[in-house]
Amino acid sequence: MQALLNVKGTKLSVIGLNINEDQFTSVQVLDAKGKVTTHYDIKHASYVPEGASVIDLKEALEFPDANKQVVDDLNQLLIDSRDHLKDLGNQIIQEVLVHNGLPFGDSALPNLAKEYKEHSDYIDGVASALEVVKSDNYA
Repeated sequence: MQALLNVKGTKLSVIGLNINEDQFTSVQVLDAKGKVTTHYDIKHASYVPEGASVIDLKEALEFPDANKQVVDDLNQLLIDSRDHLKDLGNQIIQEVLVHNGLPFGDSALPNLAKEYKEHSDYIDGVASALEVVKSDNYA
């Protein structure tokens, strides 16, 4: 997974990440001229040399391969979930046809209808999450 550092709109290839207690402290990047530079995190770097670049690494680091995988996974989850919702809809139709004109007393219809509604809400949530990931990573 190739990380990128976005510095004022310029995306630089990250060749080294320094981490302390699960926080990025500094990164080494390769610029267009092949020069290696170090950028330090504004909050978590324990030592910053005088005149060094200090930025918010949490905001500036990008992981496009990981982001693409999340989008792909969410898209597949949406496809699978919509298929399941379609199956639930077919089960509801079958239940209605089986009980044609009869009371639904011992029918599975109320549970199927509830599951259908909950799964529909779940799909809406996954779709919203997908939009957030896309907007955060492709803006």
